[in-house]
Amino acid sequence: MKVYIAGAITGKFKYKEDFKRGEDRMRYLGHIALNPSFLPEGLEDYFEINKAMIDQCDAIYVLRGYENSVGTKKEIEYAKSKGWSTGGGTIIYESEDVPIKYFGYSSVGSVPLAGLGGRVMPEVSNGWSWLYPHR
Repeated sequence: MKVYIAGAITGKFKYKEDFKRGEDRMRYLGHIALNPSFLPEGLEDYFEINKAMIDQCDAIYVLRGYENSVGTKKEIEYAKSKGWSTGGGTIIYESEDVPIKYFGYSSVGSVPLAGLGGRVMPEVSNGWSWLYPHR
């Protein structure tokens, strides 16, 4: 599945780390992630580019902290105008992404499973490893 990563950029100091976290999550689950945070700065109208990216996708993954982002809200509304919804699994909010659990800090890139029957994702840029239970 192709998934567009949506989230706040304007006014956020470390937005690329947030987008990388979302991209890593989607890639780990086997999806193709379209990450708009790597577009060059100084363009006139990002929304037109973002709409084109969304049009190529099957779903949108909305990062935590989007609530004050005008651009992200426009992207969500655009996805809804395409008939996408949270109930249909085409609009996914990171804050409601139940399998994500901060399990503990790991300097070696993984966390012992202690018999929990899950998988561990290699450490991401912020130093946290996440536990993803099998479905």
